[in-house]
Amino acid sequence: MTEVEVEIYGKKYTLRGLDPEQIRAVAKYVDRRLRELFGPEPKPLDPSKTFALALNFAEELHNLQQESRAEEAEISEKLESLAKKLERLEKIVEM
Repeated sequence: MTEVEVEIYGKKYTLRGLDPEQIRAVAKYVDRRLRELFGPEPKPLDPSKTFALALNFAEELHNLQQESRAEEAEISEKLESLAKKLERLEKIVEM
């Protein structure tokens, strides 16, 4: 595991993980979202604000999962359609 020092909303943290670049990217994302939601200048966050942030992240995750499921369904439909076309072509070639 690698330790990486990051700054999120004005506070330094030492985080551990396998990929330092991913840790930095996630920390940067969290910092950006905090600044978008609560202002560019860091302020102490009370529990209701951190709860609001958690709900915001949960909503983003939920929306991404729904989009992913919809894309998977679309890909599956296209694959089925292609498989049927291939079957028809095979029959034509066999003639």
